[in-house]
Amino acid sequence: MPNTALFTRQRLLAWGVSLLGCALLFTALVGSLAVALAVLVVALSLIVLGERRCQMETVYAAMNEHRRSSLAVVILFVVLLPFLFSGNSYLLHVLVMGGIHSIVALGLNFQVGSTGMVNFATAAFFGTGAYASALLATKFAISPWLATAAGTVAAAALGVVFGFPALKTRGYYLSLITIAMQIIFTLMIINTSWLGGPNGVPGIPAYTLGGASLRDSLALPGFSLPYQANYFYLVFLLLGLAMAAASRLYNSRVGLAWNAIEQDEIVAVTQGIDLTSTKLVAFALGAAFAGIAGGLYGHYTSFIGVEDFDFSKSLVFICMVLLGGMDNVVGVVLGALLLTIVDEKLRDFADYRMLMYSVILIVILLSRPQGLLPKRIRGYLPAEATGGQACMTAEERGAGTR
Repeated sequence: MPNTALFTRQRLLAWGVSLLGCALLFTALVGSLAVALAVLVVALSLIVLGERRCQMETVYAAMNEHRRSSLAVVILFVVLLPFLFSGNSYLLHVLVMGGIHSIVALGLNFQVGSTGMVNFATAAFFGTGAYASALLATKFAISPWLATAAGTVAAAALGVVFGFPALKTRGYYLSLITIAMQIIFTLMIINTSWLGGPNGVPGIPAYTLGGASLRDSLALPGFSLPYQANYFYLVFLLLGLAMAAASRLYNSRVGLAWNAIEQDEIVAVTQGIDLTSTKLVAFALGAAFAGIAGGLYGHYTSFIGVEDFDFSKSLVFICMVLLGGMDNVVGVVLGALLLTIVDEKLRDFADYRMLMYSVILIVILLSRPQGLLPKRIRGYLPAEATGGQACMTAEERGAGTR
Protein backbone atom coordinates (compact mmCIF):
# COMPACT_ATOMS: atom_id res chain seq x y z
CA MET A 1 0.00 0.00 0.00
CA PRO A 2 1.49 3.40 -0.95
CA ASN A 3 2.00 5.92 1.81
CA THR A 4 -0.73 8.57 1.43
CA ALA A 5 0.61 10.96 4.11
CA LEU A 6 1.23 14.48 2.83
CA PHE A 7 4.71 15.01 4.28
CA THR A 8 6.64 11.81 3.77
CA ARG A 9 10.39 11.67 3.35
CA GLN A 10 10.08 10.62 -0.29
CA ARG A 11 7.56 13.35 -1.11
CA LEU A 12 9.70 16.03 0.56
CA LEU A 13 12.71 14.79 -1.39
CA ALA A 14 10.75 15.00 -4.66
CA TRP A 15 9.60 18.54 -3.82
CA GLY A 16 13.11 19.55 -2.81
CA VAL A 17 14.70 18.29 -6.02
CA SER A 18 12.03 20.00 -8.14
CA LEU A 19 12.44 23.28 -6.28
CA LEU A 20 16.23 23.07 -6.52
CA GLY A 21 16.07 22.51 -10.27
CA CYS A 22 13.70 25.46 -10.72
CA ALA A 23 15.89 27.66 -8.52
CA LEU A 24 19.05 26.80 -10.46
CA LEU A 25 17.37 27.58 -13.80
CA PHE A 26 16.02 30.87 -12.44
CA THR A 27 19.47 31.84 -11.12
CA ALA A 28 21.14 31.02 -14.44
CA LEU A 29 18.54 33.09 -16.29
CA VAL A 30 18.73 36.26 -14.22
CA GLY A 31 22.47 36.14 -13.51
CA SER A 32 25.51 36.97 -15.60
CA LEU A 33 27.47 34.55 -17.77
CA ALA A 34 29.68 33.67 -14.81
CA VAL A 35 26.58 32.89 -12.73
CA ALA A 36 25.10 30.72 -15.50
CA LEU A 37 28.34 28.74 -15.77
CA ALA A 38 28.47 28.45 -11.99
CA VAL A 39 24.96 26.97 -12.06
CA LEU A 40 26.16 24.36 -14.56
CA VAL A 41 29.11 23.50 -12.33
CA VAL A 42 26.89 23.24 -9.24
CA ALA A 43 24.38 21.03 -11.05
CA LEU A 44 27.12 18.74 -12.34
CA SER A 45 28.75 18.59 -8.91
CA LEU A 46 25.50 17.67 -7.16
CA ILE A 47 24.74 14.92 -9.67
CA VAL A 48 28.26 13.47 -9.51
CA LEU A 49 28.22 13.60 -5.70
CA GLY A 50 24.85 11.86 -5.65
CA GLU A 51 26.15 9.12 -7.94
CA ARG A 52 29.28 8.54 -5.88
CA ARG A 53 27.23 8.27 -2.68
CA CYS A 54 24.70 6.01 -4.41
CA GLN A 55 21.89 8.50 -3.76
CA MET A 56 20.73 9.12 -7.34
CA GLU A 57 18.58 5.99 -7.42
CA THR A 58 16.87 7.20 -4.25
CA VAL A 59 16.16 10.51 -5.96
CA TYR A 60 14.85 8.77 -9.09
CA ALA A 61 12.63 6.55 -6.94
CA ALA A 62 11.21 9.54 -5.07
CA MET A 63 10.55 11.46 -8.28
CA ASN A 64 8.91 8.41 -9.84
CA GLU A 65 6.70 7.68 -6.83
CA HIS A 66 5.62 11.30 -6.41
CA ARG A 67 5.75 12.44 -10.02
CA ARG A 68 2.47 14.34 -9.67
CA SER A 69 3.75 16.34 -6.72
CA SER A 70 6.99 17.13 -8.58
CA LEU A 71 5.05 18.07 -11.69
CA ALA A 72 2.81 20.39 -9.65
CA VAL A 73 5.88 22.25 -8.38
CA VAL A 74 7.26 22.67 -11.90
CA ILE A 75 3.89 23.78 -13.31
CA LEU A 76 3.48 26.36 -10.54
CA PHE A 77 6.99 27.66 -11.28
CA VAL A 78 6.21 27.95 -15.00
CA VAL A 79 2.91 29.76 -14.36
CA LEU A 80 4.55 32.30 -12.04
CA LEU A 81 7.63 33.05 -14.18
CA PRO A 82 6.00 35.67 -16.46
CA PHE A 83 4.79 37.57 -13.38
CA LEU A 84 8.33 37.58 -11.97
CA PHE A 85 9.62 38.97 -15.29
CA SER A 86 6.71 41.28 -16.08
CA GLY A 87 9.10 44.20 -16.47
CA ASN A 88 11.74 42.30 -18.45
CA SER A 89 10.50 41.05 -21.82
CA TYR A 90 14.02 39.98 -22.83
CA LEU A 91 14.21 37.25 -20.19
CA LEU A 92 10.80 36.00 -21.29
CA HIS A 93 12.10 35.95 -24.87
CA VAL A 94 15.04 33.79 -23.76
CA LEU A 95 12.64 31.36 -22.08
CA VAL A 96 10.44 31.19 -25.19
CA MET A 97 13.48 30.38 -27.33
CA GLY A 98 14.59 27.81 -24.75
CA GLY A 99 11.20 26.12 -24.93
CA ILE A 100 11.26 26.05 -28.74
CA HIS A 101 14.77 24.59 -28.76
CA SER A 102 13.70 21.99 -26.19
CA ILE A 103 10.96 20.70 -28.49
CA VAL A 104 13.49 20.35 -31.33
CA ALA A 105 15.98 18.59 -29.03
CA LEU A 106 13.31 16.13 -27.88
CA GLY A 107 12.68 15.17 -31.50
CA LEU A 108 16.38 14.85 -32.24
CA ASN A 109 16.74 12.62 -29.18
CA PHE A 110 14.59 9.97 -30.91
CA GLN A 111 17.34 9.62 -33.50
CA VAL A 112 20.57 10.39 -31.63
CA GLY A 113 19.73 9.16 -28.14
CA SER A 114 17.23 6.35 -28.66
CA THR A 115 18.22 4.87 -32.02
CA GLY A 116 21.89 5.84 -32.26
CA MET A 117 21.54 7.72 -35.59
CA VAL A 118 23.54 10.97 -35.51
CA ASN A 119 21.49 13.42 -37.57
CA PHE A 120 23.12 16.69 -38.65
CA ALA A 121 20.05 17.86 -40.61
CA THR A 122 17.81 18.80 -37.69
CA ALA A 123 17.92 22.47 -38.65
CA ALA A 124 16.54 21.52 -42.08
CA PHE A 125 13.46 19.97 -40.45
CA PHE A 126 13.21 22.99 -38.14
CA GLY A 127 13.40 25.27 -41.17
CA THR A 128 10.87 23.21 -43.15
CA GLY A 129 8.26 23.71 -40.45
CA ALA A 130 9.07 27.41 -40.23
CA TYR A 131 9.12 28.11 -43.99
CA ALA A 132 6.04 26.01 -44.79
CA SER A 133 4.03 27.69 -42.04
CA ALA A 134 5.30 31.18 -42.87
CA LEU A 135 4.68 30.91 -46.62
CA LEU A 136 1.19 29.47 -46.19
CA ALA A 137 0.29 32.26 -43.77
CA THR A 138 1.82 35.13 -45.78
CA LYS A 139 1.18 34.11 -49.40
CA PHE A 140 -2.10 32.21 -49.03
CA ALA A 141 -3.59 33.91 -45.94
CA ILE A 142 -4.06 30.58 -44.15
CA SER A 143 -4.64 30.65 -40.40
CA PRO A 144 -1.31 30.46 -38.53
CA TRP A 145 -2.64 27.50 -36.53
CA LEU A 146 -3.47 25.52 -39.68
CA ALA A 147 -0.24 26.68 -41.31
CA THR A 148 1.76 25.34 -38.36
CA ALA A 149 -0.06 22.01 -38.59
CA ALA A 150 0.72 21.86 -42.32
CA GLY A 151 4.36 22.75 -41.59
CA THR A 152 4.53 19.89 -39.11
CA VAL A 153 3.23 17.45 -41.72
CA ALA A 154 5.68 18.83 -44.30
CA ALA A 155 8.60 18.40 -41.90
CA ALA A 156 7.54 14.82 -41.08
CA ALA A 157 7.26 14.05 -44.82
CA LEU A 158 10.73 15.48 -45.39
CA GLY A 159 11.98 13.29 -42.54
CA VAL A 160 10.68 10.22 -44.37
CA VAL A 161 12.21 11.42 -47.68
CA PHE A 162 15.55 12.05 -45.97
CA GLY A 163 15.28 8.79 -44.09
CA PHE A 164 15.01 6.39 -47.03
CA PRO A 165 18.47 7.03 -48.55
CA ALA A 166 20.03 7.57 -45.13
CA LEU A 167 18.83 4.18 -43.84
CA LYS A 168 21.00 2.34 -46.36
CA THR A 169 24.05 3.47 -44.39
CA ARG A 170 25.07 3.63 -40.76
CA GLY A 171 27.61 5.28 -38.49
CA TYR A 172 29.85 7.92 -40.03
CA TYR A 173 28.33 7.44 -43.49
CA LEU A 174 24.85 8.20 -42.16
CA SER A 175 26.18 11.38 -40.55
CA LEU A 176 27.80 12.44 -43.84
CA ILE A 177 24.53 11.96 -45.70
CA THR A 178 22.62 14.12 -43.20
CA ILE A 179 25.31 16.80 -43.47
CA ALA A 180 24.89 16.80 -47.26
CA MET A 181 21.11 17.05 -46.88
CA GLN A 182 21.47 20.00 -44.52
CA ILE A 183 23.72 21.79 -47.00
CA ILE A 184 21.26 21.06 -49.85
CA PHE A 185 18.42 22.56 -47.81
CA THR A 186 20.41 25.71 -47.05
CA LEU A 187 21.45 26.22 -50.68
CA MET A 188 17.91 25.60 -51.89
CA ILE A 189 16.56 28.33 -49.60
CA ILE A 190 19.25 30.81 -50.66
CA ASN A 191 18.76 30.23 -54.37
CA THR A 192 14.95 30.09 -54.48
CA SER A 193 13.46 33.57 -54.66
CA TRP A 194 9.93 32.27 -54.01
CA LEU A 195 11.17 31.08 -50.60
CA GLY A 196 12.59 34.49 -49.81
CA GLY A 197 16.15 33.70 -50.81
CA PRO A 198 18.84 35.30 -48.66
CA ASN A 199 16.39 38.05 -47.62
CA GLY A 200 14.15 35.70 -45.65
CA VAL A 201 10.40 35.88 -45.12
CA PRO A 202 9.15 38.99 -43.28
CA GLY A 203 5.71 39.91 -41.98
CA ILE A 204 4.72 36.50 -40.63
CA PRO A 205 1.40 36.93 -38.78
CA ALA A 206 1.01 36.06 -35.12
CA TYR A 207 -1.32 33.44 -33.73
CA THR A 208 -4.75 34.64 -32.73
CA LEU A 209 -6.97 33.26 -29.99
CA GLY A 210 -10.57 34.38 -29.65
CA GLY A 211 -9.93 37.25 -32.02
CA ALA A 212 -6.99 38.56 -29.97
CA SER A 213 -3.46 38.48 -31.34
CA LEU A 214 -0.78 36.83 -29.22
CA ARG A 215 1.42 39.83 -30.02
CA ASP A 216 -0.83 41.98 -27.85
CA SER A 217 0.15 42.41 -24.22
CA LEU A 218 -1.54 40.13 -21.72
CA ALA A 219 -3.77 42.22 -19.46
CA LEU A 220 -4.75 40.64 -16.13
CA PRO A 221 -6.29 42.22 -13.02
CA GLY A 222 -3.44 44.14 -11.43
CA PHE A 223 -0.90 42.98 -14.03
CA SER A 224 0.07 43.85 -17.58
CA LEU A 225 2.42 41.28 -19.04
CA PRO A 226 4.38 41.76 -22.30
CA TYR A 227 3.24 39.80 -25.33
CA GLN A 228 6.12 37.37 -24.84
CA ALA A 229 4.10 35.94 -21.92
CA ASN A 230 1.45 34.73 -24.39
CA TYR A 231 4.02 32.81 -26.39
CA PHE A 232 5.71 31.62 -23.20
CA TYR A 233 2.56 29.87 -22.02
CA LEU A 234 1.84 28.48 -25.50
CA VAL A 235 5.37 27.16 -26.03
CA PHE A 236 5.66 25.58 -22.59
CA LEU A 237 2.22 24.01 -22.92
CA LEU A 238 3.35 22.36 -26.15
CA LEU A 239 6.68 21.47 -24.53
CA GLY A 240 4.83 19.71 -21.72
CA LEU A 241 2.79 17.74 -24.25
CA ALA A 242 5.96 16.92 -26.20
CA MET A 243 7.66 15.65 -23.04
CA ALA A 244 4.63 13.50 -22.20
CA ALA A 245 4.62 12.05 -25.72
CA ALA A 246 8.38 11.42 -25.63
CA SER A 247 8.09 9.66 -22.25
CA ARG A 248 5.26 7.46 -23.50
CA LEU A 249 7.27 6.58 -26.60
CA TYR A 250 10.32 5.72 -24.49
CA ASN A 251 8.26 3.28 -22.40
CA SER A 252 6.47 1.80 -25.40
CA ARG A 253 7.44 -1.05 -27.70
CA VAL A 254 8.62 1.56 -30.21
CA GLY A 255 11.07 3.01 -27.70
CA LEU A 256 12.30 -0.44 -26.80
CA ALA A 257 12.81 -1.23 -30.51
CA TRP A 258 14.77 2.00 -30.93
CA ASN A 259 17.04 1.05 -28.04
CA ALA A 260 17.50 -2.46 -29.44
CA ILE A 261 18.62 -0.99 -32.78
CA GLU A 262 20.98 1.38 -30.98
CA GLN A 263 22.56 -1.51 -29.11
CA ASP A 264 22.95 -3.97 -32.01
CA GLU A 265 21.08 -3.90 -35.32
CA ILE A 266 21.78 -7.55 -36.14
CA VAL A 267 20.39 -8.76 -32.82
CA ALA A 268 17.39 -6.44 -33.28
CA VAL A 269 16.60 -8.04 -36.64
CA THR A 270 16.81 -11.53 -35.14
CA GLN A 271 14.19 -10.42 -32.59
CA GLY A 272 11.77 -9.53 -35.39
CA ILE A 273 12.28 -5.75 -35.46
CA ASP A 274 11.78 -4.14 -38.87
CA LEU A 275 14.80 -1.84 -39.16
CA THR A 276 13.47 0.25 -42.04
CA SER A 277 10.07 1.11 -40.61
CA THR A 278 11.37 1.58 -37.06
CA LYS A 279 14.11 3.96 -38.15
CA LEU A 280 11.72 5.85 -40.42
CA VAL A 281 9.38 6.36 -37.47
CA ALA A 282 12.29 7.89 -35.52
CA PHE A 283 13.12 10.20 -38.43
CA ALA A 284 9.49 11.19 -39.06
CA LEU A 285 8.61 11.84 -35.42
CA GLY A 286 11.83 13.76 -34.80
CA ALA A 287 11.17 15.87 -37.89
CA ALA A 288 7.56 16.47 -36.79
CA PHE A 289 8.74 17.80 -33.41
CA ALA A 290 11.19 20.10 -35.21
CA GLY A 291 8.42 21.20 -37.60
CA ILE A 292 6.13 22.21 -34.75
CA ALA A 293 8.97 24.18 -33.17
CA GLY A 294 9.74 25.82 -36.53
CA GLY A 295 6.17 27.00 -36.92
CA LEU A 296 6.19 28.42 -33.40
CA TYR A 297 9.48 30.19 -34.10
CA GLY A 298 8.29 31.82 -37.30
CA HIS A 299 4.99 33.11 -35.91
CA TYR A 300 6.71 34.31 -32.75
CA THR A 301 9.56 36.27 -34.37
CA SER A 302 7.52 37.40 -37.44
CA PHE A 303 10.67 36.94 -39.58
CA ILE A 304 12.73 33.94 -40.63
CA GLY A 305 15.97 33.78 -42.60
CA VAL A 306 18.25 31.06 -43.84
CA GLU A 307 20.82 31.85 -41.15
CA ASP A 308 18.35 30.57 -38.55
CA PHE A 309 18.44 27.07 -40.06
CA ASP A 310 22.01 26.49 -41.22
CA PHE A 311 24.47 23.73 -40.31
CA SER A 312 25.71 25.50 -37.17
CA LYS A 313 22.16 25.37 -35.78
CA SER A 314 22.11 21.60 -36.23
CA LEU A 315 25.35 21.37 -34.26
CA VAL A 316 23.81 23.39 -31.44
CA PHE A 317 20.82 21.03 -31.25
CA ILE A 318 23.12 18.00 -31.06
CA CYS A 319 25.08 19.66 -28.27
CA MET A 320 21.84 20.20 -26.34
CA VAL A 321 21.06 16.48 -26.47
CA LEU A 322 24.62 15.52 -25.52
CA LEU A 323 24.81 17.97 -22.63
CA GLY A 324 21.44 17.04 -21.17
CA GLY A 325 21.92 13.29 -21.52
CA MET A 326 20.96 11.11 -24.46
CA ASP A 327 17.70 9.17 -24.23
CA ASN A 328 16.68 11.03 -21.08
CA VAL A 329 13.63 13.26 -21.63
CA VAL A 330 14.17 15.54 -18.62
CA GLY A 331 17.91 15.72 -19.27
CA VAL A 332 17.43 16.76 -22.90
CA VAL A 333 15.07 19.59 -21.89
CA LEU A 334 17.46 20.78 -19.17
CA GLY A 335 20.35 20.73 -21.64
CA ALA A 336 18.38 22.74 -24.19
CA LEU A 337 17.27 25.34 -21.65
CA LEU A 338 20.73 25.76 -20.13
CA LEU A 339 22.54 26.03 -23.48
CA THR A 340 19.97 28.55 -24.74
CA ILE A 341 20.59 30.67 -21.65
CA VAL A 342 24.38 30.39 -21.97
CA ASP A 343 24.20 31.22 -25.67
CA GLU A 344 22.24 34.40 -24.92
CA LYS A 345 24.73 35.41 -22.23
CA LEU A 346 27.54 35.14 -24.81
CA ARG A 347 26.03 37.77 -27.15
CA ASP A 348 28.15 40.43 -25.45
CA PHE A 349 31.26 38.81 -26.93
CA ALA A 350 30.12 39.44 -30.53
CA ASP A 351 32.66 37.83 -32.91
CA TYR A 352 34.07 35.55 -30.21
CA ARG A 353 30.67 34.24 -29.20
CA MET A 354 30.79 30.90 -31.05
CA LEU A 355 34.41 30.36 -30.06
CA MET A 356 33.62 30.73 -26.38
CA TYR A 357 30.46 28.67 -26.79
CA SER A 358 32.53 25.84 -28.30
CA VAL A 359 35.17 26.01 -25.58
CA ILE A 360 32.53 25.84 -22.84
CA LEU A 361 30.89 22.82 -24.49
CA ILE A 362 34.21 21.02 -24.94
CA VAL A 363 35.13 21.50 -21.28
CA ILE A 364 31.71 20.33 -20.08
CA LEU A 365 31.57 17.27 -22.34
CA LEU A 366 35.14 16.26 -21.49
CA SER A 367 34.36 16.40 -17.79
CA ARG A 368 30.92 14.78 -18.14
CA PRO A 369 30.65 12.93 -21.48
CA GLN A 370 27.41 11.16 -20.51
CA GLY A 371 25.60 14.46 -19.92
CA LEU A 372 23.80 15.95 -16.94
CA LEU A 373 21.30 13.11 -16.58
CA PRO A 374 22.70 10.07 -18.39
CA LYS A 375 20.75 7.25 -19.98
CA ARG A 376 19.47 4.85 -17.34
CA ILE A 377 19.21 1.08 -17.43
CA ARG A 378 15.63 0.11 -18.23
CA GLY A 379 13.63 -1.33 -15.34
CA TYR A 380 10.77 -3.76 -15.91
CA LEU A 381 10.03 -5.15 -12.46
CA PRO A 382 8.35 -2.92 -9.81
CA ALA A 383 11.52 -2.81 -7.69
CA GLU A 384 13.60 -1.80 -10.70
CA ALA A 385 11.11 0.82 -11.86
CA THR A 386 11.21 2.58 -8.50
CA GLY A 387 14.95 2.63 -8.04
CA GLY A 388 15.74 -0.89 -7.00
CA GLN A 389 18.71 -1.11 -9.36
CA ALA A 390 22.09 -1.78 -7.90
CA CYS A 391 24.27 1.22 -7.24
CA MET A 392 26.84 1.75 -10.00
CA THR A 393 29.29 4.46 -10.92
CA ALA A 394 28.59 6.63 -13.95
CA GLU A 395 31.26 4.76 -15.92
CA GLU A 396 29.73 1.38 -15.08
CA ARG A 397 26.25 2.65 -15.96
CA GLY A 398 27.50 3.90 -19.31
CA ALA A 399 29.20 0.58 -19.99
CA GLY A 400 26.04 -1.28 -19.05
CA THR A 401 24.02 0.46 -21.74
CA ARG A 402 26.43 -0.34 -24.55
